Amino acid sequence: MKVDPKTNPVTAVDRPVGVWQQHNFRALWSAHTVSQFGTQITFFVIPVLALTALSASTGQLGLISAFETLPFLLVGLPAGALLDRWDRRRVMVTADIGRAVAITLLPIGHLTGQLSVPLLCAVGFAIGLCTVFFDIADQAFLPTVVSREQTPAGNSRLEFSRSAAELAGPSLGGLLLQAITAPLILVINSVSYLVSALLLGFVRLPRVEASEPRERTRMRTQIREGLQFVFHHRTLRSLALATGISNLVGLSGALGAVLTAYALRDLALSPGALGLTLTVGNCGALLGATLTGRLIGLAGLGRVLIAAKSMSGIAVIILATATPTRAVPTLIVTTGVMACGITVYNIGQVSLRQAITPTGMQARMNASIRFAVWGTLPIGAMAGGYLGSTIGTRPTLWLIAGIGILSCLPLLLTKDVRKLRTFPSQLL
Repeated sequence: MKVDPKTNPVTAVDRPVGVWQQHNFRALWSAHTVSQFGTQITFFVIPVLALTALSASTGQLGLISAFETLPFLLVGLPAGALLDRWDRRRVMVTADIGRAVAITLLPIGHLTGQLSVPLLCAVGFAIGLCTVFFDIADQAFLPTVVSREQTPAGNSRLEFSRSAAELAGPSLGGLLLQAITAPLILVINSVSYLVSALLLGFVRLPRVEASEPRERTRMRTQIREGLQFVFHHRTLRSLALATGISNLVGLSGALGAVLTAYALRDLALSPGALGLTLTVGNCGALLGATLTGRLIGLAGLGRVLIAAKSMSGIAVIILATATPTRAVPTLIVTTGVMACGITVYNIGQVSLRQAITPTGMQARMNASIRFAVWGTLPIGAMAGGYLGSTIGTRPTLWLIAGIGILSCLPLLLTKDVRKLRTFPSQLL
């Protein structure tokens, strides 16, 4: 029987087609992109709403932020075990609907006078909980949507959307706030999640995914198996350590805690100018997504991963040398170098992880990795804020830059990674 590669790309090996020609991937990419931008804008707007509507203190803002990331520590590992049993597309649709409902509570609370810090914490936790399941399912779902040989190409498209959302989402949120109010933006974001859920409904699972047997073992056993698989595997362990260290001092960690204060106070930038520089600098993500394949072909996967991982530290060195007279171009270069490095690294490391992980272990592997690398975020944010208030923002940036560059050491010291020329043959 002839197989249609557009409807069943996993089994269509005679006449492979590009990922953009596959209906399932286009639907997944569209949903992924809408969801990522919605999440980043939401996490930017919620603190603004707390400040403008509730006059929240810095401590309360930190509490809200902690509740948003807490689910990754609390349920990240069980989510991985469950997603190796559950229908991943259905989980993603449910997560999108859950986030849409949760966000809607904030505009309603604002209109009825019931908006409060506890409500913001509760909604932030609910959004974070749904995001845990969506993100882990998202990464584990791709190898069943496209052929295994095409996962690097698929990851390149998805990672560009993710990087663009992470770096452009806050600036886009700032621009929107100049035109409409925070509650109205949250209503729009609620609709965006519903659009993402609708787009996922157009993904048709290959028959091979539906017929795969699901191992019914105890959740504790599955969690242990996921952690053992990651930390007993030299390549996965080095990726987890390198990413965890860089996240400790990255945009969501220590750097994020001091960047705004450094830009607005030390460099005397306005919020609008800061948003503009972040938007322009984000073009580095597009450059990284475009060049990743060529760079790997020229230098080899291992060298590219090591170099890309050190680029964020180099970018912070540039940032630490900024002065008010050249703040805008310096921030543009800093953001561009960082965005390019993050995108190249994430495309390579996500594709590598998928290549060396069996299908039945994908979700547990992703959950274990996420647990390890996201667990450093609150520690980094608290450390960055403390150091910035005690030794100053610029000395803190130099410290962040040094640790950022050293984050490539786990990769450099792992021969299995250092010697990689291309992605290994993928496991079945």
